[in-house]
Amino acid sequence: MRKKILFIGPIGDIGGRELETGFMAKCLSEDFDVEILSTGNLTSNSQLFDFVSAREVKTLNECIYKKNIWFKLLAQLSALKSKQNQDKYSYVSNTIAKSIGYRTFAINQLQEKINQSDIVVLCMQLTSNYLKEIADYSHSLKKPIVLRTSTTIKESDIVAMSWLKEITLFIHHSKSNVKKLEFIENYNYTLIDQCTFKEEEMLEIKPVETFNKLLYVGRISEEKGIVDFVNIFNELDTDLNLKIVGDGAQLERLKVITESHKNIEILGFLNQDEIVKQIEDADAIIIPSHEESGPLVGLEAMASARLIISTKVGAMPTRLKELKNQFWFNVNEVNSLKKALEDIKKLSSNEITEISMENRLRYLDKYQKDKIKSQYKNAIFKLSS
Repeated sequence: MRKKILFIGPIGDIGGRELETGFMAKCLSEDFDVEILSTGNLTSNSQLFDFVSAREVKTLNECIYKKNIWFKLLAQLSALKSKQNQDKYSYVSNTIAKSIGYRTFAINQLQEKINQSDIVVLCMQLTSNYLKEIADYSHSLKKPIVLRTSTTIKESDIVAMSWLKEITLFIHHSKSNVKKLEFIENYNYTLIDQCTFKEEEMLEIKPVETFNKLLYVGRISEEKGIVDFVNIFNELDTDLNLKIVGDGAQLERLKVITESHKNIEILGFLNQDEIVKQIEDADAIIIPSHEESGPLVGLEAMASARLIISTKVGAMPTRLKELKNQFWFNVNEVNSLKKALEDIKKLSSNEITEISMENRLRYLDKYQKDKIKSQYKNAIFKLSS
């Protein structure tokens, strides 16, 4: 009889967590029964469904809506009052519901799902809602708990978190996150990086030969540093062109500061196929993040044989270690960006191609999809035996 894996996390529509959770679930569904429970809200447009079917996915609010008539009625009333056109389940966690015990009922629903599973895989930040309660309950049942950390761990994230010792296995993207949790007693972890999910298409892209077009792909949010990057890019006297792909809380602010800059184009949200085309059209990928666990776009750039201009964030220093692609900058220092760009401009066409191909070869050596898939399977098999 196949064992059951329950994935839990604040899964939404767009982002690296959605893609990675879907990929992990797809890999493990070959040998396990898989269910995904989102503690957030998602729609049928979620990138999660690029990998798994809707029947394998539930939201916590959906479970509550179907199990409790009072929360269902409150959700319906909240939906009537709201002027927003959202999924009906998203109204379950309304203000009145929270005041009459929503959280307690939500934890009960989580516990029911955990009871039905053999292994619990959490795709979360350390500060994510319900993480402690899930860890405590799973541990009390002696069920293996895997935590796939999904962003940079900060010192402030690990204050008064003695329950972290209940986690059976941590899966990290980078050594920097590993070091943050070395205080945990009997700390068990493994390093598994990401892979690109459009691997075949990206490996077919011709290596770059010139340096004129820059591309950013990611959320338009504070931690991603794209607004800060544009601010220092605007200070440069450059003929380089920058395209920005993504959506997020800082989009309107970004539009304001790029309005008069003819070299910057904001494309908004694009699907994965459209992103592949934009990467193919670009010469270099910009990663200006303040905090990351990956990021995924770094591996997309490597697979596509593109140059990478990045802050020393997340797994990027490890990914590019000992390669010729050493174009680092500080997103708050215009001179560091200026130097990185000038270093590339000094390169010949052959040197640019050589560096871009070296990036691709590193991807093939360490981050190919089948290799990452095997690493996930090996990690989970050890827990299930």
